[in-house]
Amino acid sequence: MKGLSSLFLSLCTISLMLSFTFISCNNAKELTSFDVVYNFPNVYFTYSQNDLKSTQVILYTGKLTINFDSILGANHIPSGIISSAYLSKLAMIITAPPQATFNWLASVNVYGSSDSTFQQPILLGADTVNDPSAKNINLVLNNVDLKPILYKYSYFVEVSATPSGQAPAASSINMYLVSQIKLHIEPL
Repeated sequence: MKGLSSLFLSLCTISLMLSFTFISCNNAKELTSFDVVYNFPNVYFTYSQNDLKSTQVILYTGKLTINFDSILGANHIPSGIISSAYLSKLAMIITAPPQATFNWLASVNVYGSSDSTFQQPILLGADTVNDPSAKNINLVLNNVDLKPILYKYSYFVEVSATPSGQAPAASSINMYLVSQIKLHIEPL
């Protein structure tokens, strides 16, 4: 009986030590994780006037990539993982011609996807164009975690719009997309 109680005491001690170790590891991971705001390079594109009577017009489709190695290097971290990723800014700005505004758009939607086919897109942000004299649109963000669509630190973005029925100021309009992402990083 004495050997059994001794074994029980030993197992309880080991169990207690393991649970403290586990709690300490989780606390250490939590203490060493950090947030980084990453500005994607501006994405320039041109919209050439098509059929503005359609219900939806795709203005831009492309791939955005996070330079994760640079982020880790700048924070002196040899390796890590992204535990969450949320857009913190998404805007569309007209650069030319000077007289162009967004009067030809009724609304804008921006979708994200893990691949270029957009089979399962996620609505990242949207806005209704209320000011016909606006040269920029700050989209309302959906506060969606992008981690499920990040593949090798990249994701695809599609900017689509609903035309207002009004003709644009020019046959082609130069614009760019501004986007910023907040990453929560856990060192490995």
